[in-house]
Amino acid sequence: MPFNSDSLPVIIKRSRADLAPASSSGALRRSDAEVLARVHGGTSFALREHQKTIADEMLPDTCSDEMILRQANLRLQRGLLPATTAAGSIICTGQAGGVVTAGAIYQTEDGRRVVVSVDTPLAGNTVVPAVSLVAGAAGNIEAGTALTAVSPVDQVNDAAVVGGAGIAGGTEQETTAQLRAKVIRSYRIVAHGGSADDYETWGLEVPGVTRAWCRRNWFGPGTVGLFIMCDGNPNPFPDAAKLAEAQTYIETVYPVGADLAVLAPTPKPVHFVIHPVPDTVAVRASIDAALRDLIFSEAALGTTLLHTHQTQAISNATGEEDHGLIAPAGNVVAAPGELITFGDIAWA
Repeated sequence: MPFNSDSLPVIIKRSRADLAPASSSGALRRSDAEVLARVHGGTSFALREHQKTIADEMLPDTCSDEMILRQANLRLQRGLLPATTAAGSIICTGQAGGVVTAGAIYQTEDGRRVVVSVDTPLAGNTVVPAVSLVAGAAGNIEAGTALTAVSPVDQVNDAAVVGGAGIAGGTEQETTAQLRAKVIRSYRIVAHGGSADDYETWGLEVPGVTRAWCRRNWFGPGTVGLFIMCDGNPNPFPDAAKLAEAQTYIETVYPVGADLAVLAPTPKPVHFVIHPVPDTVAVRASIDAALRDLIFSEAALGTTLLHTHQTQAISNATGEEDHGLIAPAGNVVAAPGELITFGDIAWA
């Protein structure tokens, strides 16, 4: 049965009654006992509030951010996941015999910087490994972006360009809200030495991974397919480097004997055709946001996006009075390895 803490005025009134009979309340008001009643009431109230704070700090859904960090260190294999640094390659040119030395820094026009990670001899258009100098998504640089050397390197041209795969893989530090959800999940889902939930938990312990789905016998008996997503990235579908990172980590914790494959879902974009009423810029933007939110909240690996939920989301959009959902004409069904995503909207 929950304990209800009284308010400060109620506690003072009770203390006043304890110190003198109700019939002498007028005398109490002009005596030292009134002061004692207020002091005693204030102390009692502070103790009750402190007890409430202790109770809140014990539970992951109500505790402070500082306490959730401590609980995560005790409950999870990994605590707060740090930001990761983007990596990739740049294309350099120069004279034969020149070497792009490790530590050479190149920057974009807007000031984002990368540093060469390995001494690389020049041979025509040379692919040079590089990493961002800034951790997090801010360090991601699109393929083809022009770079300029911060400090010239002998026999190497100052101009360079980001390689075909870009400087990618940088993710933000996990938020305390995301960490809190993982701690709460650790109470609800108890480890079972290799259950589907365990694999999903291990996947979520990889920096940057925000969603995970485990599928047993994906390639046949004794195999496990773990699909992951990185929603904090510009492209949420993980690349080969992130898949390899997740595979390497999970192989240190999963049961011996299982044949694990960490995979990226196959995107299944939904292309909507909608006639909104009224057809205004604001209503279009509201419908767009509503459908994006619907897909993100309901779409999971291999699930179905119900047609009724699509129309309901559009109807709930701010400013919408009526609409015609021309396409899709029914439910959107994803195959076992597919993930439904938002494609675009054509306005009719």
